[in-house]
Amino acid sequence: MPSVWAAKHTAERLFYTTEFDSLFMEGLCYMHADSLNMAQNRFETCAKLQPKSAAVAFQLSSLYALQQDTVRSIDQLKKATKLNPNNYYYQTSLAEIYTDQSNYKEAVKIYKKLTSLFPDKDYPFYMLSRCYYMMGDYKKSIQAYNQLEKRIGINPEFTLEKIFAIALSGDIEGTEEAFKALHQKFPMNEELYYREGAVYYNLFDNLQKSIVCFEKTLSINPDHAEALRYACDLYDRMGEQAKVDETMVKIFASKSIPWEEKKELLKVAIAYYRTRVNYTDIIDTIFKKMVMADSGNEEIWNKYCDFLFDINDPQGAIEVTNACIDILPTCETCHFQRYSISEITNSDEVTEQLLDKTLQALPNHSFFLCKKAVLRFLQKDASWETYAQQCVENTNDSIQTNIATYVYATISSLYGESDQFEKAVKYTEKAHLLDPNDINTANNHAYYLALLGKDLEKAAEISYNVIQKEPLNSAYLHTYGYILMKLGKLDYAKFYMHQAVEYDHQTNYEVYHDYANLLEQLGEKEEAQKMFQVAKEIKEKNETQHP
Repeated sequence: MPSVWAAKHTAERLFYTTEFDSLFMEGLCYMHADSLNMAQNRFETCAKLQPKSAAVAFQLSSLYALQQDTVRSIDQLKKATKLNPNNYYYQTSLAEIYTDQSNYKEAVKIYKKLTSLFPDKDYPFYMLSRCYYMMGDYKKSIQAYNQLEKRIGINPEFTLEKIFAIALSGDIEGTEEAFKALHQKFPMNEELYYREGAVYYNLFDNLQKSIVCFEKTLSINPDHAEALRYACDLYDRMGEQAKVDETMVKIFASKSIPWEEKKELLKVAIAYYRTRVNYTDIIDTIFKKMVMADSGNEEIWNKYCDFLFDINDPQGAIEVTNACIDILPTCETCHFQRYSISEITNSDEVTEQLLDKTLQALPNHSFFLCKKAVLRFLQKDASWETYAQQCVENTNDSIQTNIATYVYATISSLYGESDQFEKAVKYTEKAHLLDPNDINTANNHAYYLALLGKDLEKAAEISYNVIQKEPLNSAYLHTYGYILMKLGKLDYAKFYMHQAVEYDHQTNYEVYHDYANLLEQLGEKEEAQKMFQVAKEIKEKNETQHP
């Protein structure tokens, strides 16, 4: 019959074992629920109940790793491996932490041990070869890879890594033999030929062998992006310009190279060909190939149009935008491009036809409604007001500069140029109400009011706000000075008029003419005559340039 002490001891042991199991399971559940603090509390309590539990040490190590506490994680893993030295997962976990920390020396010790303890496992042999590789000990790395190959056979991934080690050790013949064995096993693997070409190019600078490998790659996969890039560079170094051109075009025709990369490559291609005789033809061909490879990308179409515009081919640019619009009818940028190009032709008929087509595709687009309204106005067609109203109704208030003001501001300027200031001020007021932050419209509105001699105090307030935003603009300073002159505040007017003259650099007739009038009113006859003379010279110069 057991003693009372023995019975009590057995009961305590059963109690603690039951409590330990419960706490351990709770800890696992909390870890899975990402409640790391609660999990840590449970596992640390488990460690007190059973200090020699390797399982607890392993879980604590995992927990500390999740909390980025590498030191404590390693300490617990060391404890787990000491308590249970034959546990494969504990040992590999510790070795992996050392590998992640680039502590390859310690990782090698563990992986070498694992190859003895678990000879049926491939992973330790692979990691041993990797660690030696990272340490620069290529001889031992190759030996470990050879052991792995004996176990699993020639493998494209592992054997390639072995070949890199052979190449880095400077063994050219060994590299060649190893690649030959790989190709015999995998004769149609394009990546192996590409990698071989890269090795000969980067490590041995053997251009002839490199190009043979890249050409073999491209014979299997003509769209191999990296091989195309290497081949293009090699042909350039070897002076084979025709092959450079051919390969360059293939690069941009490739569907495996994303647009963002092609965009950067395009800058390189343009810089490369800029001074060459075939610049226009080769870049045009490149754009055509890009469009064929990705016809739904409006950015490519727009850059193509910009290129044609740069080489002074507006007709070609219009054809490109037309082609883009056929594929992407609502491409706003293409419609903008086409309209901008059409304006160069100075043909109202062509412009109107394009506007009509654009408004069919984008019926509520404020900018094109504005353009249509102005065009109709220039044709003395009363329907311009209909387009102007549509433009105002469809304008998006979130646009920083309200584009609907354009129609009113432009028509106001046209009236102003023909000295119809009553009508001009009517439309600058409309534009100013639509977008009070458009300072050019605000300045014009204030100026037309001053020319009419109406609401001068209001005009002065508007003009003052304008020059607060742009205090160095000659035209805006002139407007404010002119309004002050109209109000009879001649001394203040002189200050702003003088600043307008200082910043104008003898380009604006009105600035000098109005300043001369002001000086005359102030009795400064001699200075006034000088300003009148400058104004006359500016006017004559402008009439000569724009008869």
